[in-house]
Amino acid sequence: MPAETMDDYQVQHHLNEHHSSSLGFRALVILLIALIGGVSCAQWVRGIRVESYVGSLQAPKTIVTARNDAVIQEIHVKEGQTVGSEEIVVTLFDRSLEKTWQVKQQQLVALEAQLEQSKAKTEVELALRNKEIESEVFNAKLKSSQYLKEQYIHQITNLAWQDFLQDYDSISSTGSNEEVFRSLVYESRLPDENRITAMLRQESARNSAEVFAARVKLCEEQMAELKALQRKLPQQIRLAMGVEVIQNRLKQVKSELKQLEIQREDLQLKAGQYGTVGILEKEVGDSIQKGAPIVELFDKEHPYLVVEVPSRKISLFEEGTEVKILFSGDLKGKGLVKKISEQAVRKPGSSESIILVHVEPAGPLWPDLPMGTTVDISLKK
Repeated sequence: MPAETMDDYQVQHHLNEHHSSSLGFRALVILLIALIGGVSCAQWVRGIRVESYVGSLQAPKTIVTARNDAVIQEIHVKEGQTVGSEEIVVTLFDRSLEKTWQVKQQQLVALEAQLEQSKAKTEVELALRNKEIESEVFNAKLKSSQYLKEQYIHQITNLAWQDFLQDYDSISSTGSNEEVFRSLVYESRLPDENRITAMLRQESARNSAEVFAARVKLCEEQMAELKALQRKLPQQIRLAMGVEVIQNRLKQVKSELKQLEIQREDLQLKAGQYGTVGILEKEVGDSIQKGAPIVELFDKEHPYLVVEVPSRKISLFEEGTEVKILFSGDLKGKGLVKKISEQAVRKPGSSESIILVHVEPAGPLWPDLPMGTTVDISLKK
């Protein structure tokens, strides 16, 4: 091989070796740059992941529950409807309560009719008895007036004979009739015939006056007894006719009906406060137990977020910390940490516990989104 040809070959070989070495160095540099970039990117992604948290949109809610076992008869609201505190949202039907109420209503009607009948009988019986008593009182008054008349007559007769006897001076005017009579009978005096007759008639008149006075008193006592009986008569006849018993029973039934009416009113479930109706999981005809939730009402005018923060990152959050919120549709908002839960919880299948953080609005109003909507939370730098 000529010398010139050998020199060209060597030069070309040397150039090829130099080119290969340069390519290897460049590849190594590129590989190192890619490795550094990948590590930096991983760290950047990790940093973003640490500072981003998941929250759910919530609002104060009121749960309308059943006050007793019943069946849903009617639902008066729709999902998303805004209701007032006194607005009826659900009507329940309690078959047992309705049956008891109807039975009590029938008892009430029957007792009222029975009471009216007993009162009518009482009035008739009272009228008859009053008539009899009035008749007896009238007879007693009539006898009393007759006895009183006879009493006055005998009293006048007694006074007349007393005046007649005062004309005889032989008998002391100061002596009593008994002394005079004793002196005439037992002392064997021989009085004047007219005087003896006058004395006897006077004594007879005095005795008769006392007798008729006693009869008048008996008549007055009889009339007093009749009047006392007449005053007691209405109550006695009411008891005899069972009016008091029926009234007590009627009062009891009315009290029971009042309680049943309150229970029936409790079947008209009211909202209790202003709010927006959530998802209706029950339908008309569904059976419901006492205390079971039927409707949830949300106060969407006071929304808040419940943010799930890993327990190892909770030190980044304090009450008053401002956070950035990214809502659905790339809508942004702000919030302030208001409360941090005192206890961590662990989700099923997760190895790390979380702590719930309560965030309330700050700045512009949050968008009107369905309750439970997921949002992204990040700390403001």
